Amino acid sequence: MLTPEQIQRFHEDGFLNSGPVLRDGEVAAITEGLEEILEIGPDGFADGQPRPVLFHDMKSRGGGVSPSPVWQIVNIWEAHPAFERLIYHPFVVKAVSQLTGQRDLQVWHDQIQYKPASAGGPTNWHQDAPLWPIIKPMTPVSAWIPMDDADEENGCMWMVPGSHRWGNQIEFLRTQRHLEDLADFSAIEGFEPPDGTDVAQVRPRAWPVRRGEISFHHSLTWHGSPHNTSGRPRRAIAIHYMTGEARYDASGNHVMKQFVELPDGAPMAGAGPHFPVVCRSGRPVGAPEPLGSTAG
Repeated sequence: MLTPEQIQRFHEDGFLNSGPVLRDGEVAAITEGLEEILEIGPDGFADGQPRPVLFHDMKSRGGGVSPSPVWQIVNIWEAHPAFERLIYHPFVVKAVSQLTGQRDLQVWHDQIQYKPASAGGPTNWHQDAPLWPIIKPMTPVSAWIPMDDADEENGCMWMVPGSHRWGNQIEFLRTQRHLEDLADFSAIEGFEPPDGTDVAQVRPRAWPVRRGEISFHHSLTWHGSPHNTSGRPRRAIAIHYMTGEARYDASGNHVMKQFVELPDGAPMAGAGPHFPVVCRSGRPVGAPEPLGSTAG
């Protein structure tokens, strides 16, 4: 469980490093699982074989692979049991419950972001919640879990402390897409925080996270990551959770919308097996037995 001091720090900054949580064997299992999925590739899954919802290079504009790829794999938990086990991890689930103050949680979706060694591309400054318009209220907290030590050299995340208190600023952040390299990634210009907030300056900071640690961030916290020009990969998974308050907004669009068969405004608790419940009445439910993807 997180301490009261950690919870307070999260609410002040909009992000938190848990410290060491995952054992070496747990990290090794997801690392090996990712390598297995990467070996199959986006087009290598056989008919009927469990597969992710999305598998592509985020930086490719016309399909294929770009010179500076960032591989995004959405719902890898549906394709490999090591990741299915991870979404139910009791520490992660309990921590998200503590940070949200919510007793019921389910998975919104997960996503791998893999920046290959030497040529991994940037993830531009953004906020998460504005990119997820089919659920209201916003999904509040995500867990980010590296498979490699993520530092400034290989393209770790950067965060802006207190930015989760400034509301939806995604349109401004889209004006900062030219910031891609480590040397200038922190040079955000042209924004004045709203009046009445107690964080009145934009002060980006590098956010290194070591293998075995877990980073949590609020879905309105400004974050992104520059190029990976190092000789090391930067492999990580973000797990995004919904609370029991989440409802479906049919006016929005998202890759996960294809799996939601609900009337507008209905609770996402009824959205089906692609959105598994992981916490009920404040207690992590644990991975299903026998372990195996149940989404169809």
